[in-house]
Amino acid sequence: MDTLLPELRRLSPDNFTSHIVETSLKVACDRATEHLQNQESENTEMEEEVPKKKRKKASKEGKYSEGHIKKCHEYSLNVSRFVLNNLEDFAWDPYANHILRSVLKSLSGITLLPGEKPKVNLLKETEKPKGIPPHLTKMDYKTVPDEFKEMVVEFAKRMSSWPQFKEMPFKNLTSGMLQVLLYAVKNCDKNLTRDLIKQLLNESLAPDDWVNNVDDEKKDVKGNEGDDDETVGDGDEKKKEVNTTNLPPVFKQESAVRLLEAALFVAKKKMYTQIYARCFINRLGQLATMPMLNFTVQRLIDNCQIKEEFEPMFDELADKFPALLSCGNTGVLLALGKACLRVQARQAQLVQKLESAFNCTDPSQQKYFSVCCLRLLPLNRIDVSKLVSDYFIHIHGSVILQTILDFQRPAKAVNSLLELAPEELVVIFSDAKGCHVADALCRGQCVGVKARDKLVWRLKGYYQKLALSQYGSRAFEQIFETCSPEQRVKIMTEISDKSNLLNSTQYGRVIATKLDVATFKQSQKQWEETWKNKKNKE
Repeated sequence: MDTLLPELRRLSPDNFTSHIVETSLKVACDRATEHLQNQESENTEMEEEVPKKKRKKASKEGKYSEGHIKKCHEYSLNVSRFVLNNLEDFAWDPYANHILRSVLKSLSGITLLPGEKPKVNLLKETEKPKGIPPHLTKMDYKTVPDEFKEMVVEFAKRMSSWPQFKEMPFKNLTSGMLQVLLYAVKNCDKNLTRDLIKQLLNESLAPDDWVNNVDDEKKDVKGNEGDDDETVGDGDEKKKEVNTTNLPPVFKQESAVRLLEAALFVAKKKMYTQIYARCFINRLGQLATMPMLNFTVQRLIDNCQIKEEFEPMFDELADKFPALLSCGNTGVLLALGKACLRVQARQAQLVQKLESAFNCTDPSQQKYFSVCCLRLLPLNRIDVSKLVSDYFIHIHGSVILQTILDFQRPAKAVNSLLELAPEELVVIFSDAKGCHVADALCRGQCVGVKARDKLVWRLKGYYQKLALSQYGSRAFEQIFETCSPEQRVKIMTEISDKSNLLNSTQYGRVIATKLDVATFKQSQKQWEETWKNKKNKE
């Protein structure tokens, strides 16, 4: 810290040393605020597992001395003040810009941004930690001092007062910086977050003068809008600006689109409604079928929490299901399904529209609904005779089917699954993406007891095969947990008859150990008593 601080002006714009400054700042901020996390976890009784792990880690490594913590605190503030004083230069520099982003993240307590993956030390053989999914609607922040938050607010006020602020969303470098700024300000000043989004909407993303001239643009769109498309942003993104002449300026540049997604994430209910009205309303059908913009529609739906707002969105996209399937933008269907479950609306309509898109509305074809859903293909494109040998499962299709099984009336999905042949069920449950369908069937609150019983009897004779595979053994465990005592005994009888075969794979051995097959073979009564006691303890 002593060595870097006097040389910041020379080090920050350099392509190598800028990374060192960035990392030193992150480490200093972590050490300066670590004791605040520990205090919070000790003061809060109803704390999650994460702070407990932090406490263990702190106790192992030992706390830093007060002098060191104070020095890290001062270093963080000194670097931040230096960056603030040189904000105009740093914002447009490709290397110093990332130091600016790190300052905002560290001061506001951001650990990971949505869609960001944590850095892994390749020299250590550890499990790769998972990042935050981009479709997440919540973000955790660390506890930081008020002094840090005030500095973030100062950054935001300085940037928003620049005359070139309205051009910043349309450049990749400055758009990324504004995205981090929005996430940072959310934890520091909610009113300022609202003001920033409003300013971005009014000046850049969807200005009022554009809205007033929508009808006029349709007449002379070739003369006016075509020129704008070429001047806004970089030339290498010109190919992504096709067919956006009747859309607000935000949708003509990918950098601006990503900023809009960040705004949706941090916006409160009233501001979210304004973004929806200014940018999306009556355009969702067009946006959802476009390669770049369908992700923004997904973020819009993911962040919708109000039933009255979601219903018009659903109605606008309801006729686009076949088009979404054909163009491969199936993430929109998934976002709609999750929103139907979240706000408890339009669930029956979603199933009906999917049936229509899959061409399986006839009573004789409804038994193939789950197959079409898992593969996300219309029935006329699926060879029904080769379901077992040729069984590709789409990740979005699997999650959509799981979501439908959690609906209030999942009868169509449940019945279509139970009408499949046992061999087909085994293929689904033995797949990495399909095994979670068994979880939804067994845990779904609205899936009837009779349906679960039918599933258990349907798989009779195939439990051995399920238990031998990696993902099939997962499904096997879920099904076994929901069985009645009589059904468990019959399943145990089936798998214990060929226990040697069960021990032939590592996954089968795990099942044999967990269910104590050896004891069952020796004495069924003893096994039943042991299992009953185990369940009572749980």
